[in-house]
Amino acid sequence: MSEPRRLLIIDDNVTNLKVAIDHLQSYGFEVLVARSGEMGLERARYAHPALILLDVQMPGIDGFETCRRLKAHPDTAAIPVLFMTVLSDPIDKVKGLEMGAVDFLTKPIDLAETIARVQTHLALRDLQLHLEERVRERTSALEAEMERRTRHEQERERLVAVISQQSEQLRLLAGQLLAAQQQTRQGVTTELDQAIQQKLHLVQAELATLQTVPHTDERTALAAPLERAQALLDEMQQTTRRLATTLNEPSLPETALHTSPLLHLTTREREVLTLLAEGRSAADIAELFVLSPATVHTYTRRIREKLGIQELAALIRFALEHHLVR
Repeated sequence: MSEPRRLLIIDDNVTNLKVAIDHLQSYGFEVLVARSGEMGLERARYAHPALILLDVQMPGIDGFETCRRLKAHPDTAAIPVLFMTVLSDPIDKVKGLEMGAVDFLTKPIDLAETIARVQTHLALRDLQLHLEERVRERTSALEAEMERRTRHEQERERLVAVISQQSEQLRLLAGQLLAAQQQTRQGVTTELDQAIQQKLHLVQAELATLQTVPHTDERTALAAPLERAQALLDEMQQTTRRLATTLNEPSLPETALHTSPLLHLTTREREVLTLLAEGRSAADIAELFVLSPATVHTYTRRIREKLGIQELAALIRFALEHHLVR
């Protein structure tokens, strides 16, 4: 069984309200009484009534000032206040409403009207509290959703940055590797060619010297060996040139790198391929890159066409073999 709703009556002459108090209690309300504005303020702060019935004309601080102080204090500001008064001037009613009252009961109060107004304003207060709770819950849910979306957006941006960075690093590393290997190969070829040519020039010079010897029996005896030596020297020079040409040609790994299908993919296509290999769906990829799913499907189709791979499993295997996924 729920606890009775608590009402506070602030009136310096409660005797005249005894019938009203008994009537309210018969409807299940708990009724507290305060005989002055000061006492009413204190009881309101400690008893936390659901509604206050407040007389306007009282000695000490009157009902208007009491209402103003009730509304000024955070512990009592939200409590509905109904004025009880013999005053009928609209100016007095406007003043009461300006002080924060929600309604007026005219003395002598009518019991049925009193019950009806009290129940109505309690129902309105309950509805207000319910709406405030719903607003708090909704606000909390919205804040949590905004926080989740913020974290999701940050994660999306981080992931896109990582994928883009990996793709760019792949392109740069491939270019740097090719350039470094080409430079190293050219350097070795040039150095080797210069060393061999230097030795061959020395041999050529020696043969030329021998060929200038006057024709004697010894010179005649040396003719055949000199011709053979010259032929060998010519053959060595040709072999050296062929070797230099061969060394300048790209190696098989370099040729494979030059012709790697990955180099035919755009940066975004490599990013999409990486995410597909990580098990991301087209919808996930579309959300990450703020694209439509149709655009992602277009990227996927181009990737398959450029790589000559149609099956998703084969695409994932290709990405793993090419170290697009760790």
